Amino acid sequence: DGEPEPDVSVVRGQRREYRERHPLASEVPLVVEVAESSLRLDRGRKKRAYARAKIPIYWILNLIDRQIEVYSDPSGTGRHADYQTRHDFLPEASISVVLDGVTIGTLPVMELFP
Repeated sequence: DGEPEPDVSVVRGQRREYRERHPLASEVPLVVEVAESSLRLDRGRKKRAYARAKIPIYWILNLIDRQIEVYSDPSGTGRHADYQTRHDFLPEASISVVLDGVTIGTLPVMELFP
C-alpha cells in the first residue's frame, strides 16, 4: 500500500504483537536503509516518507561514500516533510544508537560496512 520497507527497523514491543499487522510509525524509533544503487531514492522519497511519518531517527548506511548518514528532527507535512538535522559518520568514528532520546549503545562505524 505504498509504505516503505526499511532494510532494518527498531520496533517497540514484542514480536508477537506484529504477527497480524505492521507496526505503526509511532512504534518505530529508528529505521535504517542500506544504500548503494538506491541512494538517491533513500535520500529523497524514502527520507520524506519517514519524516512525514515522524520516525525520530533515520540512518542511511551509504555504501558509496562509506559513511552513515543520520537524520533526526522530522518536521513538515506532505511533500514538505523532511528532517531538520543530518550528521555524517565516517568509518573511523563510532555512532551512538539513540532511542527515545536515550543512548543505548555505540557501534564502530567500520564494523557496519562489508
